[in-house]
Amino acid sequence: MPLSEQERPPFVLRRNFILTPFEKRFQGILQNARQNRSWHIIAAVPGSGKSLGIHDFVRHSGAYKEADGRTFLPVLAIRAPGEGSTEQALGQALSDTFGVVPKMPWYARRTWLIQEMAGDQVECIIADDAQDFSRHHLAFLKKLTDDLAAPPYEHPVGLCLVVAHSGNVAPFKEVFSRPEILWRQFRRRLDTEQPICTVLGHTADEVRLVLTAFEDLYRSQLPDLQLRLWADSIFEWLTHPILDPDATGRVTMDHLTRLVTTSLRRTYEQGATNVTAATLQAVADLMILRRDEITIIDDVPPEEFPPEQGVG
Repeated sequence: MPLSEQERPPFVLRRNFILTPFEKRFQGILQNARQNRSWHIIAAVPGSGKSLGIHDFVRHSGAYKEADGRTFLPVLAIRAPGEGSTEQALGQALSDTFGVVPKMPWYARRTWLIQEMAGDQVECIIADDAQDFSRHHLAFLKKLTDDLAAPPYEHPVGLCLVVAHSGNVAPFKEVFSRPEILWRQFRRRLDTEQPICTVLGHTADEVRLVLTAFEDLYRSQLPDLQLRLWADSIFEWLTHPILDPDATGRVTMDHLTRLVTTSLRRTYEQGATNVTAATLQAVADLMILRRDEITIIDDVPPEEFPPEQGVG
């Protein structure tokens, strides 16, 4: 017998990381940088899943700490400091990845940071939102990695500047084409075969693969779920010019996740066990045709708020 509306548990939003085709392409470059200590600029449109991919890459990097205090920290991942911040802010962000940081003046912190990176066997630095880096940030990264590669450490590290970009403009291309010695030196350190990479989103066939993963995640709540049937329609909706302003002809994970999870939540709340084309179409219309629509909230709030529900 089906549960009544009062007995039915609330819809649970799954936040599991999905190793999508985009993530495999993206993490492949990160892995190459780690193995070969190479330098890359990695670009993708906003919403592709760069930050989630970096988090997963670090989580599976094999970092550990011995009982005697020795640490192996192969990947340092940071988010670029805000625009206009100083090189000290970048140094602090790198230092924070080691945990508890001793208080010391900036000139001593720079030396400490180099020693820690060599001692903990750092193999690669990943900077997310690197489009916000200033000239001072990039100069600091060059000096830091130069000092690591020089005696007495002789410890070269890989570097990945991960950027969100729009259009067909190559990130940092104009900066590195300037005649100053700093930019010539920085560009010379970029990888020979893949110096600047743009990682594309999902094709129609890849959308179908991701929908299969969503089916597995949500089948316990929607036992008859068949998302793959609507893969072609979903791909067409999500490559609409409103959602694909750069005309990449690819689908981002953010848009796909929003369409799927909103549709599944509506389906669950309707008491159904499988999503319909009408529900998917309605959510797609919200994302495309009614994206800028203002929702008027004028409900009377309940006297007591319901208990909080965890998601994950």
